Amino acid sequence: MPDPAFTRDGFAALLAAREPARRPTVTAFAPISGGYSRLTAVAEVAWDDASPERFVLRGDPPPDEGVFVSDRDSEWELLQALSRSRPVPTAAPRWYDGTGEHLGTKCIVAEHFPGRSLQDALRDTDGQQHLSDLYLDVLAGVHRTPLDVLPASMERPPDWDAYVDGVLAGYAEVERELSDSNPVLRYVSARLRADRPPPVPFALVHGDCQPSNVLVTDTGEHVVIDWEFARVGDPREDLGYYTQIPMEPNLYHRDPHAFLAGYRARTGLSEEQVDPRTVEYFLVLGIARLHTQILRALEDVGRGRSRGVMATYLINAVTHLDGMFFRIARGLPSSALTPGVGPS
Repeated sequence: MPDPAFTRDGFAALLAAREPARRPTVTAFAPISGGYSRLTAVAEVAWDDASPERFVLRGDPPPDEGVFVSDRDSEWELLQALSRSRPVPTAAPRWYDGTGEHLGTKCIVAEHFPGRSLQDALRDTDGQQHLSDLYLDVLAGVHRTPLDVLPASMERPPDWDAYVDGVLAGYAEVERELSDSNPVLRYVSARLRADRPPPVPFALVHGDCQPSNVLVTDTGEHVVIDWEFARVGDPREDLGYYTQIPMEPNLYHRDPHAFLAGYRARTGLSEEQVDPRTVEYFLVLGIARLHTQILRALEDVGRGRSRGVMATYLINAVTHLDGMFFRIARGLPSSALTPGVGPS
């Protein structure tokens, strides 16, 4: 259940503390769907000195009530950095309750953007080319973001091989925590360690870059939302992650070669660096952080500790991902698993 302070009164208290001279009045406050990792609401505010405005609030759920864990402090810093330099259009961040003093939870407040999800627009137009191009523009725009505009606190990996090893090590770490062993994860990790694609320069990775997280207006304006899983990493993680999104139309699955050709044209990466095989490789890496969090949540459920309804719902997702990962690993060259290289 949402924290009692994540309400109209809680938001009013935040505004009274941050904008007292403008005499704000919260005229509407309603929870909205669209994301299941955070508490989300839309609110309307009347001001004494300006026209009414709408805002979107994103806050952490109560402890142990959600499946996915992310850091609002880091997300707030990133949103501020992106809003200053504007390498990627985002909904403008306005206030942050970083202690939960007013809303009972860490909560980011951003300006409401009057658009609909690009996924809905693609579905309603059967994936019209200009909307498909827009999604590729968004992907490439995120990945072309200069790293020096990002917050200094945002971790930069030391080198590419160490980064890949670190992501795969997350699977080994979570398996040690589970009641039952997971030979699929060990096998897949060993294959991926042994058969690496060519490296590419590090980039800003959104972490959940799907058309549902792009809002677009009828005139073509757009913003990218939900940056909670953003990081500096390999940009192909976003490509791999998108391939497992089940909502239709999935632009990648319609024509993988055309989709990747469009991405390469926008980023300057080569066909050796970005092709269907490398994208499958990065599906495993791109979903790794969320996959391990799902596994931990299901372990908690098995031990009688509730993690909310989404934890049990995602049991099917784990089974699906295990099968997908196994297929990808089996498709790697037989030389990938060399003598002396075994599961770890």
